[in-house]
Amino acid sequence: MTSLHTAGILTPDRPVGHLFELRGWTTGISRIDEMSVSIADVEANLFPEPCPGAPEGTFGWRAVPATWVPAGTQDIVVTGPDERVLNQATVHVGTLPGEEPLWLGELEAPKQGKVTEGHVVYVTGWAMLQGRAPSLIEVMVEGGGTVSARTRLPRKDVPKEFPGFDDAAVSGFEAWVPVDLPYGEERTLSLRVRYRTEGVGEVVSAKRTFTLRNPVADLDDAELADELAGDTARAMARVNIPTDPKHVLVFTHSLGVGGGQLWLQELLSRMVTDHGWQVSLVSETDGPLRADCHELGIPVHVTTHYRNQTVPAYEGHVAELARFAKCSGAGVALVNTLGGFVGADAAKRAGMPTAWVIHESFSLPAFAYQNWGPVKPPAAVWKRWESTLGEVDRLLFVADATREMFLPYSKPERCRTVRYGTPMHKFGGRTRSETRRQARNMLGYSPDDIVLVNIGIAESRKGQAPLISAMERIHKIHPEAKLSIVGLHPSPYGLAMEESVERAGLEKSVNLVPIQPDPLRWLQAADIFVNSSDIESLPRSILEAVCCGIPVAATDVFGAREMIVDGETGWLFETNDVDALTAALLRALGTPATRRREMAKAAHEKLLPWLDPAGYAREYSEILTELSGGVHV
Repeated sequence: MTSLHTAGILTPDRPVGHLFELRGWTTGISRIDEMSVSIADVEANLFPEPCPGAPEGTFGWRAVPATWVPAGTQDIVVTGPDERVLNQATVHVGTLPGEEPLWLGELEAPKQGKVTEGHVVYVTGWAMLQGRAPSLIEVMVEGGGTVSARTRLPRKDVPKEFPGFDDAAVSGFEAWVPVDLPYGEERTLSLRVRYRTEGVGEVVSAKRTFTLRNPVADLDDAELADELAGDTARAMARVNIPTDPKHVLVFTHSLGVGGGQLWLQELLSRMVTDHGWQVSLVSETDGPLRADCHELGIPVHVTTHYRNQTVPAYEGHVAELARFAKCSGAGVALVNTLGGFVGADAAKRAGMPTAWVIHESFSLPAFAYQNWGPVKPPAAVWKRWESTLGEVDRLLFVADATREMFLPYSKPERCRTVRYGTPMHKFGGRTRSETRRQARNMLGYSPDDIVLVNIGIAESRKGQAPLISAMERIHKIHPEAKLSIVGLHPSPYGLAMEESVERAGLEKSVNLVPIQPDPLRWLQAADIFVNSSDIESLPRSILEAVCCGIPVAATDVFGAREMIVDGETGWLFETNDVDALTAALLRALGTPATRRREMAKAAHEKLLPWLDPAGYAREYSEILTELSGGVHV
């Protein structure tokens, strides 16, 4: 005869904290291992214990969560020996009066009392505040200032320890804080981290002390660099090749698809077709844009990654590229991106007048750490990096803010801002109603949807994960708001984005679109464009949105303030702050459609003088002509 299995749960009549106990009873069993209780989908620890008020003859138990329980209404499920559900209930978990918000996390680096090398403090860890990734994490380093950390980074380990927390999988954070520390010196520093979410509260970590040590510059390296540089100079003196002042040698980092590469490709196309330049190109890595170069008649030389990890490797690569430059017959050089200093150094050693385009708005220490590690390049190579910035004939920037950052390395008269345009200028700052309707129909949007669009390759610096988090809140207030993020690819960050959308139940509100060679349809369908990056110089996607007549909500990154006037031609918000992002989008969504169109029109009128890419191509042609000693055409 089968025993009848039933269960009762004594649920609390008020909210409980994140660690609590439940009591209940079960019939038809005599041992605790014949049943199980799960709380928030995590199996609880069970103990046999009489249950007050339970029917006579029942088996009493006490359930204790195996780990912290997230805030909110959580399910309780009692299962019998045949894994049949015997009873279900809910419990509301929250912060009790007088309690601080629940903080779970670990500051993994720098370690307390340990020595870290270089002149950048790399701060990393994971954190949840009241069960969710904090809206803002600020890293405060003595001698290095306060930096907003990059948040919502993927973590595979945290969900294993806290399986009931939805944000555990995106609870990672990191920050780079440069410190002015000369070679050969060390300093004991202190660090605090502030975790904050509006409406929840904040937690400030205890002070952590550590030692930052910048290794001694190797004198042998310096001597070797001078010796090898002398060898290169003597080799260059033996090469005597006629040069053409209308021939430019271009050094770039990649022929893949990206913002800096597309900017260069548009520029070279116009310089060849509109201004009669002959172009030769050297690239670190190959990619699909090489075919475009071939169509333009541009010969491409693919070298290795710029070698700057040791003095011999650096000087050897500079010597190779300098010989190539001298033998190219080009009368002037153009170097693309901050990391291309090997090419800039080589061009100058080949005796070529050189213009260097810097898109990146990183300090040198932060750029070096993120690309090459804490103590690379070595001091002698670093010295060449800095001196080359001062030696090139022109430093060119796409934003005034970036120009200001690099002024200390050069002379003001050698530094110039040349803003780029976009082929989308042809749309004249508007999208026709019929075009918009067709694009929305094609993408599955209804006439009542308010469509937000974000375009950029899915990566942490683009801030798409915080944007998804903001949409969780926005959806409750504006269910008509629909977000398309165009640029998904199967990276850890991209996969975490997909999981976040699924966990939040936003599948009908957030559409993750793979990388598109032409994202025009999404721009034509949009009501609001969102730039959520935490580092940029002059986001090309903002220009494209403006050309299509779309108002822009953007992080206040380098260059954004030169395009967008908050409240007049768009909306600006602080980087790496989900609360600020949410507030800005609510402002945008709360703005009537007619006013949004007026703001988009005002943005286009403000940027109109430099939206046509023919303008920046002409300006570059004039700059390079002047440097090469040619005649303006």
